Amino acid sequence: MSEPQARPSPAPNDDLSHVDSTKVGAMARKGAVWSVIQIVVRNVVSIGSTAVLARLLSPDDYGLMGMVATLTALLLVFSDMGLSWATIQRRELTQAQVSNLFWINIGAGLVLWLACILVAPAMARFYGREELQLVTVILGASFLIGGLSVQPFALLKRRMDFRTVARIEIAAGTVAAVTAIACALAGLGYWALVIQGLAGQLARAVFSIPASRIRLQAPVRGVGTRQMVGFGGLLAVNILLIYFARNLDSVMIGKLWGSQQLGYYDRAYFLMLLPSFIATGALANLMVPSLSALQQDRERFGDAYRRALRMVAFVGCPMAAGLALVAPEIVRLVYGEKWLAVVPMLVWLSLAGITQPIYNTTGWLFTAAGNARLYFAVTLVNAVALTIAFWWGAQRGATQVAMAYGIMMGLVLVWPAMWFAHVAAGLRLARTVETLMPVALAVSAMSIVVLCAGALVALMGGAWGTALIIKVTVGVLAYAGLTALLLRPMLKEDLLPMLPKELVERLRW
Repeated sequence: MSEPQARPSPAPNDDLSHVDSTKVGAMARKGAVWSVIQIVVRNVVSIGSTAVLARLLSPDDYGLMGMVATLTALLLVFSDMGLSWATIQRRELTQAQVSNLFWINIGAGLVLWLACILVAPAMARFYGREELQLVTVILGASFLIGGLSVQPFALLKRRMDFRTVARIEIAAGTVAAVTAIACALAGLGYWALVIQGLAGQLARAVFSIPASRIRLQAPVRGVGTRQMVGFGGLLAVNILLIYFARNLDSVMIGKLWGSQQLGYYDRAYFLMLLPSFIATGALANLMVPSLSALQQDRERFGDAYRRALRMVAFVGCPMAAGLALVAPEIVRLVYGEKWLAVVPMLVWLSLAGITQPIYNTTGWLFTAAGNARLYFAVTLVNAVALTIAFWWGAQRGATQVAMAYGIMMGLVLVWPAMWFAHVAAGLRLARTVETLMPVALAVSAMSIVVLCAGALVALMGGAWGTALIIKVTVGVLAYAGLTALLLRPMLKEDLLPMLPKELVERLRW
């Protein structure tokens, strides 16, 4: 039966409107600080726990998790169903709508858990690993647990309460890391990684529900939920395509080359994603609410996006380039000698890592502009292109898959996607490219300096630890100098306002 179109007026204190557009700038700056704290702390915890777990577990353990994670990552999209973004983006919102979406997320999570139980035997047969059956069933519970926190987090982000979001994410990441290390020390092997995922999801739900002050009630009809589900559903299908395209490489490697090669690839992929997570993660939760609140002011909308993009590129692009330049040393430091096969994969993947932070911002524009259809069309074309590239690489080896990914994402797909995103949002790509040029020049010059420093250390026969210290030091100093020379407007407009006033005064003095 169709849902009635009439919508009752919100009850008193039931409206959940966006924050005042005149306060978006100030709240965004505060949110950026907390988002940076969240990303830095969580990634320190993640890298630290990974370094410990990599020494306690084997490549086969990670490869086994990589096999089942491909399925769970794809299905996890539907536990959200895009409804968090529907809540954040919608101009008018009521508690009744949020409550309805909460129960929809719970129902979707339960259905997906049942789907995992049904598909678990097929997963085990596909990879020829019997233990995958129980792992798939247990990991499937993450869909139900994850569904509990979707709407609470959406409400916190809509209110731009990023201080609370940061605290919850840091606490959840810490709980997951400590739990995984304890399980690995207890000799549970790959089960440590399974339990890590469940512990993190459970902690997010436990902390976020009371913090969001969500008011739950029995599902009701006639409150305008259907339109939100339609918008969110299209975003969910879009994200499903993204997961499919970006996890198909793992499926092919696991099937054709085994769990060990997949374990190497998985660890290279993890490092490649770090710059993008650090750069866009600090703003990903911030920008869609901010841009959505500015939908009616196209000039401020475009200015906010370009300034955020410049910051993302400033942070993420040099980190990704640096990973490629210090790949042998960083793999030895983080994973140890037994993981050296990761190095060539990381170098190729870092080619995509350099433009990944820029590409990821296209989702901000499509979502904030409410153009889910064009977003889906662009993603579909990119997914087909990546599938062809992965098929080519998988016939030759895991390193060739990394090569295919790096070339397609790093050189071929990013700028067409940027163009269509700008069309959706009514912005000019030329102005955005002009904004990015100083960052591109700084990253290029820094890379040349680091290459020269590395060649000099190699000629002198320095140890890998010495090479790492010299490369990182030279790269940081070179980039800092180039930033002062080429990016003064960004320092003045974006970075200084986020610093404490006392520190700013000292710097000026």
